[in-house]
Amino acid sequence: MEEQRQDDLSFLNRYYESGLSNILVVYGHRNIEQDAFLMKFMENRKSFFYSARSASGREQLRLWTEELKNDGIVADKIDSYYNLFGICADSVGRVPVVFVIRNFENILKTDQTFMSQLTDYIEKNGKFKQILVLLVSCDVNWVENSMVASLGNLAANIAGFRKIKPLPFSDLRSFYPGMSYKDAVMTYSVLGGQTGLWKYFDGSLSFKENVCKNILNKDSFLYGEAQRLTSENLRETSVYHTILSVMARGINKLNDIYHETGFSRAKISVYLKTLINHDFAYKAYSFGNVGRENVVKGVYKIADPLMDFYFSFIFPNESNLMRMPAERFYDIFISAGIQNYAAEHFKSVCREYILHCDEKGLFPFEIEEEGEWLGKEGSLDIIVQSDVGDTAIGMCCWQRQATHDDLISIESCAKKARLEGDYYYFFSTVGFDAWLQDAAMKPESKIRLIGIDELTNG
Repeated sequence: MEEQRQDDLSFLNRYYESGLSNILVVYGHRNIEQDAFLMKFMENRKSFFYSARSASGREQLRLWTEELKNDGIVADKIDSYYNLFGICADSVGRVPVVFVIRNFENILKTDQTFMSQLTDYIEKNGKFKQILVLLVSCDVNWVENSMVASLGNLAANIAGFRKIKPLPFSDLRSFYPGMSYKDAVMTYSVLGGQTGLWKYFDGSLSFKENVCKNILNKDSFLYGEAQRLTSENLRETSVYHTILSVMARGINKLNDIYHETGFSRAKISVYLKTLINHDFAYKAYSFGNVGRENVVKGVYKIADPLMDFYFSFIFPNESNLMRMPAERFYDIFISAGIQNYAAEHFKSVCREYILHCDEKGLFPFEIEEEGEWLGKEGSLDIIVQSDVGDTAIGMCCWQRQATHDDLISIESCAKKARLEGDYYYFFSTVGFDAWLQDAAMKPESKIRLIGIDELTNG
């Protein structure tokens, strides 16, 4: 299992191995697969799994009861959740019992007594028998911004929260072992670490073939997924789509979005906050607290890769997609811009490379902080720093050669950011000019060159 999911599993195991009864909340973006590692956690343990539907409290209890009967549990007189938990726990004897309730918000939103019955049952019975309850949700916004308020004092009974995060690029590489490095980076720029989407691409196809077959094809799941994400989670999609379309064009400062859309600044701020709450967007911050006078402030970017791809290429050209074959649409409307688009996502791949080197003890110093610097005139793709100020600065060159001019650019930006680079890392999928290669070979050189071979095998 992937390293990140091993960490998630270890988090749950610590609670199970404590021998104490607890309630945990596990949540994440709906396209980040949760079921596999939850099933792994339940393996060889007495457990009950229920996927809550959008239904009334009464119907929910009936559905759960019927499923228990199908599993051989004697459940003829279940008239409350308290009674249901008791029947399930009694059926397994004195050993610990795990309840995994998927989409639990569907219960809480229609039955205000559920949480009180659950906590009451654990309070009265959890001292004599370990009861571990995992409340699982794909509604990030609701969990992080509404759930605690809706539960009131009952929220104090939740022992821990675990947000299931996207997996890194290295795991996508393992998932598609036959895919070329460059196609894998481009695939990651569209699917990201959202493991629930990976199954829709074919590792034996090229990036273009995958996009044409599995995104531009009207019969494919990914064709409409970006719009489903907005329509199922957001109201007034016309406003959100306008803002996302503008952001995809690189207009990402509040004032610039205001001028481009005509919406009021106050309205844009509210809608951006909602996009951020759903993990659809994020506000980018520059590294450090010095050199602020040279920083571009208030920069917003699209966080969801599939949504970013959709609003960059499909949304502005959808009429043409209706009128031409997918391959022709790709050649006309995607091929010219896809490399610049992938270059932005390549930065996260390079950052992951550096962090992996740090984890393996192969980096010149132990990394304490990391980030980027967004300057008014130039930017620094990667900045990592130790707790005593050792600093490495990285530049990511996707499908272009890194040159001496890039070093000059880094040094200029570093000066504006008031950073002194102890090391300069250049990443390139094409190579490096002779000046950089010679400079990197000199004794005590600050320059590190990471080419396609190191990236592919790193």
